[in-house]
Amino acid sequence: MDAFFASCEEAINPSLKLKPLVVGGTREDKRSIVACPNYLARAKGVRTAMPLTRAMLLVPDGNFIRSTRGLYSDYSKRVREIFYRYTPAVQPVSVDEAYLDVTGVLHLHSNDHLQLAEKIRKEIKDTLKITCSIGIAVNKICAKIASKLNKPDGVTLVPFGNEREFLSKMSIDKIPGVGKSTQLKLRKYGIELIGDILKFDQSFYDKEIGFHTSFLLNVANGKGSDTVKENDDERKSLSKENTFYEDVSDRDFLLSELYYLMEKCCQKLRKVKLKGRTITVKVKYFDFTVNQRSYTTLKYSNLETDFYEDAVMLLDKMLASKKKIRLLGVRFSEFVAGDDAVQENLFDDVDKKEKLLNKLDTIRKKYDFGIVKFGRTMKLK
Repeated sequence: MDAFFASCEEAINPSLKLKPLVVGGTREDKRSIVACPNYLARAKGVRTAMPLTRAMLLVPDGNFIRSTRGLYSDYSKRVREIFYRYTPAVQPVSVDEAYLDVTGVLHLHSNDHLQLAEKIRKEIKDTLKITCSIGIAVNKICAKIASKLNKPDGVTLVPFGNEREFLSKMSIDKIPGVGKSTQLKLRKYGIELIGDILKFDQSFYDKEIGFHTSFLLNVANGKGSDTVKENDDERKSLSKENTFYEDVSDRDFLLSELYYLMEKCCQKLRKVKLKGRTITVKVKYFDFTVNQRSYTTLKYSNLETDFYEDAVMLLDKMLASKKKIRLLGVRFSEFVAGDDAVQENLFDDVDKKEKLLNKLDTIRKKYDFGIVKFGRTMKLK
């Protein structure tokens, strides 16, 4: 989908289309960040995750609004309903993106990929008043790259059998997940275009880049998975909780337990190769009343370090009642498969954290989970 959050807001309030729109907060929300700018705002340099104060300088005359609760998930469901009218093989990978395998239904559309893509694009635009951009290819990574090339409201076909040639002249920043740090490393060796990646073998990338080197080489060769995983039987959430021997209100103790529970959950997510972006913290008070709060991040992850600060914020809100707690739990949800959760800075600091936590997973599996602990999980005396 194109500028999805902003497009949904414009669909229910067309007057917002008249000038730059920034979804993420009002002018009073000084500490907020941009969740989604429309294309008028993007033309002025506004980008997702930019501080709202910076966006205000770039588009001083723009509209600044907070996210509308429930609106985007509702539109996402309506978009998926349209997808399922064309093919049963649909793999949602986020609230605004999905892969569709149309191999088995092309005979219903004159065996014409472009004709089918145009039908889907037009129905979404006509019925929901929002737009999408579609990439057509024999594998998912090529389709993903192609879907970004003619935004907004465009369709791009990667010529079948010529994937390598199609990608070769594109800048390396077109590869999903290659952040600025990795781009600098690659350019140091004259790798400016995707085709340049093939100048070196995997041993070079293992040494200079580290993780995900096979991914880079596969992209340069136009190769990737073509399996669309239908989500009907997939895990919807993963949770852990702990009931204490006695009711507690000690914040330091609760923060230690919180991180421990997150570690256990995220270790499992890494094992099954899932990433999530919504964390829920649950407490049961001494009087058996239950409270829980959730937070959805801008990116998918299975690293506890990426969720900890948000989890602490949620717990602190529930500690404000001053009531003692008998149970603490965490839940992760909104999952995508690890190989489809490519984030913009996959090869930067995230890579270092992944290496560390994967090594810890290996040690804990061989010996015992408690053999290695982070300082924040140590019980203070």
